[in-house]
Amino acid sequence: MLSGLTTATIALPQNMAYALILGINPIYGIYASIFSMLTASIFNFSSYVIVGPTNMITVALYSSLNNFQGENYLQVIFLTTFLIGLFQFLLVSFNLSELIKYVSHPVIVALSHGAAVLILFSQIENFTGVAVSGSNVITKSWQFILNFSDINYINMAVGLITLLLIYTIPLLKKELPEYLLTVVIMTILTAVTGVSNSIPLVGEIPQKIIDFNLINFDWHLIGQLYTKAFSIALLGLIQTMAVLQAISLKTDEEPDFNREFRSQGISNMVISFFSAFAISASFSNTFANLSAGAKHRVSQFFCALSIIIFILFFRPLLAYIPVSVLAGLVIAAALGIADFKEVIKNMKTTKGDALIFWSTFTATIVLPNLDQAIYFGVLVSLVVVLQISKKADIEMLYYDKKDDDQGYHLHHVHHKKVDESEISSQQARVVDLKGAVHFSAADDLKDQLEEFFEPNTDFIIRLRNVRRIDITIIGVLEEFIDKVHENGGEIMLTGVNERLLKMFRKIGLTDKVGEGNIYLPETEYFAATNKALDFSEHEHEKKEKETDENN
Repeated sequence: MLSGLTTATIALPQNMAYALILGINPIYGIYASIFSMLTASIFNFSSYVIVGPTNMITVALYSSLNNFQGENYLQVIFLTTFLIGLFQFLLVSFNLSELIKYVSHPVIVALSHGAAVLILFSQIENFTGVAVSGSNVITKSWQFILNFSDINYINMAVGLITLLLIYTIPLLKKELPEYLLTVVIMTILTAVTGVSNSIPLVGEIPQKIIDFNLINFDWHLIGQLYTKAFSIALLGLIQTMAVLQAISLKTDEEPDFNREFRSQGISNMVISFFSAFAISASFSNTFANLSAGAKHRVSQFFCALSIIIFILFFRPLLAYIPVSVLAGLVIAAALGIADFKEVIKNMKTTKGDALIFWSTFTATIVLPNLDQAIYFGVLVSLVVVLQISKKADIEMLYYDKKDDDQGYHLHHVHHKKVDESEISSQQARVVDLKGAVHFSAADDLKDQLEEFFEPNTDFIIRLRNVRRIDITIIGVLEEFIDKVHENGGEIMLTGVNERLLKMFRKIGLTDKVGEGNIYLPETEYFAATNKALDFSEHEHEKKEKETDENN
């Protein structure tokens, strides 16, 4: 009960503020809080997770549905929320929620920081009184500059004091609910001083705690919304996965991703019939719940109950909350997203990570809809992965039987200098393939084999560490096998497991190489390769003896 009440003091003002991002009455943020928490308290698995509107999901909705603003705007929001829940439920039901693993970490970091910028720009009008319009950050910035003379300094001062209080109150005592206290203090202060007469207020809050509505399933509208809903559904699952992973690091709770994802899908479908917009697992509310000592998911039920009681008894007072105060809460939440250490880490790890981050971040703040940025980030990630997979994971090894300490030497990276005449006269070379070798690496593999090729030399293709190999790569190996045979050499395949052997027999590769030249894996590393080397050396000595006898 105590953890639920504590979390409600943070969730209530925050979720009212998130409704402002969408440009709708704060009551809809309250509806989203209450009904999502009630539903999740039944279907969730985690003892700590608190669901509700989040900055990321709300800004994704706002940027995706901005063009639909009008008299049917609310119905569009509720229909999109239902579709989001439906997609999430179907993804889990058909075991397709694994798709979120294809959204790389730099994409998530870039989306969250880009969303923070979008949130800041979404509150320009509420914070400063300057009307702005535009489809992205650039056009909104230009509009703000053009209309700068319309700035409402009293409104902005109230917003700035709000931000100051949010950051000052925790310094006095960390346990104080800074968001709720800030709203109370600023509402009283503006009312007593008469400032509230000069700035926009939240206004009348509807009396209904339950606002049931039947969604209009317009197929034409669904055709316009489904791609947006799908991308936001993925985003919601990504955020929930991140919250669950963070919780598991601080507790001994093993996350049940599928159950949480399914619960989120059910919650989004249910709340769409109660005038609520899309929700996800909330970082701030979840960790507030954990810090307050939550032991069971029933704390989420008490959080919803606390909000209901607060609205029943204090609803008339909500009308006097200045809009700029709620805008300040939203801006504080957006600033809280920024993690410059994480950004620097993405910059310094690899060039691919840096490229994915900056391209996704730029797309987030420039493209008109966040769903487009999500798809763009995933596309860039795939391009980077394909570029990486173009390189074959392969080592070319020389074997020196005279070297007792280390018989194998890397091509180009010798541990000691090897005379070129010795290299050319060695009777076997080892091609060590590794990992999953895909068609994208075919050209690189072909080039490396071409460079490593030597006439009248036996080659051992080591396959012990190969997880997967496709028909394109097998085609490259077959060409190489033919070339070695045509130039007086033998090919041996070592470390061939039963699965590979079965496949090789089906496609006729065993006939080309010869069953006797195929070696199964041994318990000791390089044992099968050493057997093949011994065989190669024995055959070479046999050929030399026959040549001498003929001479």
